[in-house]
Amino acid sequence: MYEKANSFDKNNKERIYNLLVLKGEALIKGHFLALKQGACEGQNYSNFFTTMSNQIDLLLVYFINDEISASLHERGPLSALRDELISDFYKDEDFKRLEFAKQDLFELFGARTDFIIGSNFLDFKVNTFSTFEHYVDELYEELTKVEPRSNKKEIELVKLIEKYSSEQDEEKKKGILEKIKGVSFYVSSAEKINYVLTKCKMDKKERSELRVFLDYYRSQRNTVHNLGIHKGKSISIEVDGIEIKLDENNPSYTENHNSAIFACRKLMDIYEIMFATVRGITVF
Repeated sequence: MYEKANSFDKNNKERIYNLLVLKGEALIKGHFLALKQGACEGQNYSNFFTTMSNQIDLLLVYFINDEISASLHERGPLSALRDELISDFYKDEDFKRLEFAKQDLFELFGARTDFIIGSNFLDFKVNTFSTFEHYVDELYEELTKVEPRSNKKEIELVKLIEKYSSEQDEEKKKGILEKIKGVSFYVSSAEKINYVLTKCKMDKKERSELRVFLDYYRSQRNTVHNLGIHKGKSISIEVDGIEIKLDENNPSYTENHNSAIFACRKLMDIYEIMFATVRGITVF
C-alpha cells in the first residue's frame, strides 16, 4: 500500500481541472452533434468533437499519472516497477544500456519535468490543430461543390501558355516558362481553412482576428518539423488574457500553460462556426 506523502502541485491541479472542463465540453458537443446527425442512443459515433476529446486524453492522462506518482514517497512503486521488469526480461547484452537508462530515469521525473511538460503541450498543439485541419478539409470539399473556387489560376496558366507560344525572344520564353512551372493547382490546408472562414457570417474585424489566431496556431504546430523551434518571424497572441509568444529561432513560450488549453477551446469554437456555416447544423 502506498500512501500520499506530498501535496498535489497547484499548477498541475489547475491544468487537470481545465483539461477536464475542455474534455467535458468536447464530449457534450460531440454527443449532441451525433444525435442531430441521426445517431441513436448507445450507438458508437465519431466527429470533430469526439476526436478532439481523444487528443485531450493524452495530456490529461500524463498530468494525472504524474501527480499521482509525485504525491508518493520517491514516486511510489517506480523503483519496484523498474527492478521487477528488469528481473523479468533481463538479457546480458542489455547491461550497459540499462545502467545508463536507470541512472537517467529519476532525472526524467525530476530535473527534466519542465521539458517533459513542454513536450507534451507541443504534442497537444500538433494533435489538436491536425484534427482541426482534417475536419475543415471535409467542410472545404463540401463547400466547393456548392460554391466552387474561382478559376483564376487556370486563367493565369492559359494566358502564360498563349504568351509563351507567341513570344519569339528565346530569353523571354525561358522567363515565361519558369512562370508556367510556378503555377500550382495544389490547395494548401491554410488556403482551405481561409476559404471556409471567408464564407462564415461575421464582420471583417472578427474574421481578421480569427485568421491571426489560426495562423498562429498553425505556426505552433509547424514547429514540430524543427524540434519545437519556430523558424519564421516572431509573433505573439493573447488568449484569455495570457500571452503566448513564438519568437524567431525559439520554442513557443508562455508564462501559463493553461493558455494552450484555452486556445484549444477557441479552436473548437471556430470549427463550430464553420460547421454551422457549411452544413447548416448548430450543435446546441
